[in-house]
Amino acid sequence: VRDGVVLDRDFLDLRNDVDRERSRLFHRLLLVGVTWAAPRPAASGKAGTFHELWDLKWDPAFEVQLVEAGVWGTTVPGAAAARARHNADAAQDLQALAELLDGVILSELPDAVDYVLERLQQRAAVAADVRRLMTALPPLARISRYGDVRGTPAERVGPVIDALFERIVVGLAGACASLDDEAAAEIVGAIGGVHESVLLLERADHIKEWRAALAGLLDRDAVHGLVRGWCCRLLVDQNAMSDDELGRRASLALSPAQPAAQAAAWLEGLLRGSGQLLLHQDGLWAALDAWLVALSAEAFTEMLPLVRRAFAGFQPAERRAMGARVNALGAGRAARPASIVTPDLDATRADRVLAVLAHVLGTEAQ
Repeated sequence: VRDGVVLDRDFLDLRNDVDRERSRLFHRLLLVGVTWAAPRPAASGKAGTFHELWDLKWDPAFEVQLVEAGVWGTTVPGAAAARARHNADAAQDLQALAELLDGVILSELPDAVDYVLERLQQRAAVAADVRRLMTALPPLARISRYGDVRGTPAERVGPVIDALFERIVVGLAGACASLDDEAAAEIVGAIGGVHESVLLLERADHIKEWRAALAGLLDRDAVHGLVRGWCCRLLVDQNAMSDDELGRRASLALSPAQPAAQAAAWLEGLLRGSGQLLLHQDGLWAALDAWLVALSAEAFTEMLPLVRRAFAGFQPAERRAMGARVNALGAGRAARPASIVTPDLDATRADRVLAVLAHVLGTEAQ
């Protein structure tokens, strides 16, 4: 028993008629603004399974909210559908409409689905902001991928997805040009959402186009370093960039000719996500080592917080492994023949940089 409701398990199984009715009720109540049941993400973080997790908590104020919701209709389905149509007319952007469409599909309100989908198509046809188009794609991708769980004709969403995706690919370069730090962080999140959507839909033509669009940003000087680094990372994760190519691009992005702030932003973008794939990228670590060595004392002090932030998202074990890689670089340099060492290189000063980098990664140099 949870808050007066008898449940025989911790989740709802949508293949079970009783559980499906419960889920339908919970979603419809959410549409009219009664949050008696709040959806909880699955532990795996993946949507679209036959299971739903909900947190139930009754509040006496819900009785008043139910009475107020009567203005939309005399039954829960009728009120939910009317409120959904009202929200569709009031929605100001595509993302809100896409999320509303997801809600009415989960509520199994066919007439409301038709209405919201029509509004979404109308809004998408005139939308000009590529970032808004990007944020609208993930909810639609989930609907298309998992709509069959509730018998929803998900193929109706397909043409909308195709239209949005093509406009995103065409407008991506322009949307990523001349951004400040805050705007770059926002577009990076939007790019990540589109990337996950493309992988979720598993369409070979979309994957090919998307990889080409990401690759097209790498050599554009007008694109913020954070965005270029993130695009590199996404391509590396998909085995669409070789180790040698990553090393070459790292050398270019971290060369002394690049502004230090943009180089640090590129590094932060590249290091988003898991660190396991980067542990064996010797070209990347060599370029990072050379970049840090070449910084002046003032620039190094200025860049150190940015470098620390770039590595802050990794797990302690990953940082220790990266620190070991840094130590290995230092040992390898010590073993190089004297003939290949630049005569005016201050090896002692360079080794100090390696020690500081190891500390940043969470491992003291040995």
